[in-house]
Amino acid sequence: MPLNPFEAIVIGSGATGGVAAMTLAEAGLRVLVVEAGPNRSIAEAFGREPGNSVKRAEGLLSGRHRRQARHPGYWKQNPDLYADERQYPYSTPDDQPFLWTQGRQVGGRSLTWGGITLRLSDYEFQGADQDGYGQNWPITHADLDPHYSALEQLFEVRGGRDGLEQLPDGRTAPAIPFMPEEERFRELLTKERGIPFIHSRGFEAHQRSETSLWPRSSSNGSSLQRALATGRVEILSNSMAERLDMDPAGERASAVVVVNRSTGERQRLECNLVVVCASTIATLRFLLQSERQAISGGFNDPSGLLGKGVMDHVSCCRFFSVASETGRGAAQQSDPSSTLSGAGSFFLPFGNAPEVCAGRPFLRGYGIWGAINRFDPPWWLKRNPDRRLGFLIGHGEVLSDIRNQVCLSERCDPLNVPMPHISCRWRANENAMVRDMQDTIEDCINVAGGVTTSLADQLNLPLVKPLVGKALAAQEDAPPPGYYIHEVGGAAMGASEEHSVVDRWNRLWRCPNVLVVDGACWPSSGWQSPTLTMMAITRRACQAAVTPGSD
Repeated sequence: MPLNPFEAIVIGSGATGGVAAMTLAEAGLRVLVVEAGPNRSIAEAFGREPGNSVKRAEGLLSGRHRRQARHPGYWKQNPDLYADERQYPYSTPDDQPFLWTQGRQVGGRSLTWGGITLRLSDYEFQGADQDGYGQNWPITHADLDPHYSALEQLFEVRGGRDGLEQLPDGRTAPAIPFMPEEERFRELLTKERGIPFIHSRGFEAHQRSETSLWPRSSSNGSSLQRALATGRVEILSNSMAERLDMDPAGERASAVVVVNRSTGERQRLECNLVVVCASTIATLRFLLQSERQAISGGFNDPSGLLGKGVMDHVSCCRFFSVASETGRGAAQQSDPSSTLSGAGSFFLPFGNAPEVCAGRPFLRGYGIWGAINRFDPPWWLKRNPDRRLGFLIGHGEVLSDIRNQVCLSERCDPLNVPMPHISCRWRANENAMVRDMQDTIEDCINVAGGVTTSLADQLNLPLVKPLVGKALAAQEDAPPPGYYIHEVGGAAMGASEEHSVVDRWNRLWRCPNVLVVDGACWPSSGWQSPTLTMMAITRRACQAAVTPGSD
């Protein structure tokens, strides 16, 4: 394949990479998508049992998945969708663990994404106006609204229209009905506490068919597929983007240097536009490696903030049980739409509304995601087959702090590229928020007549109990940063080059033909699941890049 006739290079092929390729190709550009991992077939991507379980055992014993195995998704998906940590290493301070989940294949982490699609509100975009902390975003909900809407319709997102200022409504298909136990939970919380209780918004559980092989929540089954259909997109897989090459004046990127993962050969790929969406940590490593402090002739970051202000969502989880309203049988067997999914679940969207946050001993807010009777094991495996299992998970906004950062390690990966060093920890505000989350969750369970329990105690499987009991989701305290795979920040967008890394159109201030559109560009984290907003930002930035006079 000739590799130099392309007008744009997109780095990464996941949720944002797929949207970038689709948007640019549909505008008429010839696009090369660079992906560090392989281009797997459907059979290779999803595997089957018992083969997936064998590979999990091998991944743990070999050290390939020592950290990533701590995420629940690892135990229900093909472990090949989780990167080999020996090939993609990173480091952290001994007292600051960070769980970086990496999806190194065409489709990236969109192949393991839970599919929740929530919009951010102006309480997040303009959060500094509310409490004086940090920086506002240089955009508002109105700037992203047409892009949110276009993507929701493309993806056939499902959800309700709830009229909440803290969670703007989307252009969604009808919501998936609540399970009877969820409906009862809603009635009690609404009556006793007046808590908003809404249908989650997102993708329904994927049902494979001849016309829908890949999940629509994956770029392979949606945006990237549509991009490839234009005939103007090629994918270069098994090639990691190492750094930018700049023009002699150091004001524009002239090429991307990529490393072939099989041979170690480096290649210079020329283009007019570079869109960086490799996922937050990988994007920061690429930018740090391209900045002039790391390489002679690199781009200039006048803010000095590149890599600083990394965030995730701080979280806590509680499992509980309620009396069954539907007998002992598994509802999912007769109704696949009742399976736990981005749309098949519910939210308690407290958010950042001032009336909600007033009087709390912390800044910003959180929401609680939950479900009941959507993931029950067979009744004969349950200690009490007449009760249904549920969970509540709090996701809270983390404050941007320059001490939470990514820098380049002195150690290199197997391709001789400096690996990222991640320093990130929960601080006083996050710890206070988690305590409030825990109290709120316990109160909700009690009001609804539930019984707080551990997942392990619900199963008649003594050999499994020690493994489940050690899972981070089952612990009392908040899991470490990275656990919920919502990391953002480090190359924040803003209104001036003194206080941000990219401008309001996601362009590097001193290198405007490079767009940073994934989570790295976020100046604050919000509490909502971030992927839909990342994709909306990508669509907006790419459209502007190919539209004359859009600045």
